[in-house]
Amino acid sequence: MAVFLSMVSVPIPVLAAMASTWSEYADASGISNPSWNEVADAIESVLDEAVTAYQNGNAEEALELISNAKNGYWGPSGLKTEMQKKLPSASKKSAETQFSACNSAVKNDKGTEELEKAVSELKSVLRSAANKLDGVEEEIEIAEETESQATEIFEKQYCSTWEDYQKLSGLSSWTWNDVADAMTEVFRQAKAEYEGGNADAAYSCINDGYYGYYETTGFERNAMGYISGSRKSEVELQFSACKSVAKNNGPVEDFNKEVDVLRSMIRTDANKLDGVDENGEATGDSRSAAVATFIACFTIILREGFEAILVVGAIIAYLLKTSKDSDKKQVNAVYVGALLGILMSFVSAWLLNQLKLANSASQEIIEGVTALIAVVVLYWVSNWMISKSEAEAWDTYIKSRVQKSSDKGSVMALAFTAFLAVFREGAEVILFYQPLIAGDNHKMVWAGFLAGCVCLVFVYLAIRFLSVRIPLKPFFMATSILMFIMSIAFLGSGIKELIEGDVLQMHSPPWVAWIPSNAVLEILGIYPCVETIVPQLILLIITIIVFIFWMKRNKKLKEEAQKARETQKAQDAQSTQTAQKEEEMIQPEGKIGANV
Repeated sequence: MAVFLSMVSVPIPVLAAMASTWSEYADASGISNPSWNEVADAIESVLDEAVTAYQNGNAEEALELISNAKNGYWGPSGLKTEMQKKLPSASKKSAETQFSACNSAVKNDKGTEELEKAVSELKSVLRSAANKLDGVEEEIEIAEETESQATEIFEKQYCSTWEDYQKLSGLSSWTWNDVADAMTEVFRQAKAEYEGGNADAAYSCINDGYYGYYETTGFERNAMGYISGSRKSEVELQFSACKSVAKNNGPVEDFNKEVDVLRSMIRTDANKLDGVDENGEATGDSRSAAVATFIACFTIILREGFEAILVVGAIIAYLLKTSKDSDKKQVNAVYVGALLGILMSFVSAWLLNQLKLANSASQEIIEGVTALIAVVVLYWVSNWMISKSEAEAWDTYIKSRVQKSSDKGSVMALAFTAFLAVFREGAEVILFYQPLIAGDNHKMVWAGFLAGCVCLVFVYLAIRFLSVRIPLKPFFMATSILMFIMSIAFLGSGIKELIEGDVLQMHSPPWVAWIPSNAVLEILGIYPCVETIVPQLILLIITIIVFIFWMKRNKKLKEEAQKARETQKAQDAQSTQTAQKEEEMIQPEGKIGANV
């Protein structure tokens, strides 16, 4: 087959469909050193032929072609192996899932539309993987820059904040696309300044877009609540990417490209929040303002409170599981720490507003520093917990006042950890909610808040009561590992806040740029920039070393405890024998005395 095909000139799509394996295709097309994108081209052609066969009513042929794409091309070409070795495991799993979805669409006769959707998603996964493996930068669809009412207003006067823009435009009610229009003009001004050689002014314009519009209008909060938290972080890092180019006096082309990507992201999110497409037509996904507000508020409190509840719940479960009944009042210290965290959240939010620092770089810096302090405390607590994982083996032999006082100090440290975990999220939540409460849908704000709080209560109760059934050592280990993970997550998110606060510059070279943006990585504080990844990797390595150290130490303590128990047992046995001998020696005298 391959020899025959190589003798005639056949278009690539037809060639791929006729060749059932990658080797046949490569021989026939004369490819000796293919790129991964060439492999993706061939697979796409086979999948397209499968769709055509299905449309023509030939389901068996369609299934055979999908099988060829997977087992004849994806696997034998090496693309599957490279995806598994060099890309996140989710990439390979996603491809396998989509291959299964294609098969399912045909086998269950779900229709051409469903098959086309599955094939499209599969092609997207494979193309993205091929680009990353080839080191090719993926093309990003950038929304067209158009003129609007905001263009006329900005021609008269540059508006650094949404409040200034509202005054000049006279807008009383507005959509998110109105905000995007104004931000587009801010970005247009930034590009003009940079092209004119004024990098500082361009940098300032990007900051205006973030602090004067993205945060103060509630765009950030609604994107996080209605779209996703990872999307909000993605946009924030794109703001940082623009500022990084400006600060380093990079090429004009690079600055314009980063700004255009940011502008396109803002427009895309505005369309989603407004429930319209790029042409302004309703997509059918629009929700009432009340429902959108509820979703945003529910998601914000659930997302921000989840990390705090994990930490506080684990600490309280630990104390209840390890403390004696008489010492359970120590748990109150942790509750007090959490309540103080809530109280200080209100105080700090009030101070930020009074000092005009809310929605500014200062707020980001405060949040970042708080997170980094939390990293230190959490890491100490996690080490303290894992050091106790063999406590049941030697606690009987090592009890002293020094140890007891150490435990009391540890309880205070746990209470401080609870305070930081709550305080870190609390102030941000309050600042998020303030403009929403002032809006027309304040009832839905409280409804979303209460619904989120109820969910958090169930999370806490699950941690609190399910932990009782876990044996002591596995519980110690699980709690310690959770604290380690939270340390790494807080480290990443804390550094990200410092990037947003202009304390650090963001760098995203190709070796980290492939990191995707999703909810799981968002919770873990993993972002595609060197400033967060490198410290997290260092902390991870230290964690592994520390973990091994504690495991060896605990094993040694367990052996010593076992030896001590055996020694004590031998001593007790010897004492018993000695007592018996003494009793035997005394016994005859007792009998003589009795006879007398």
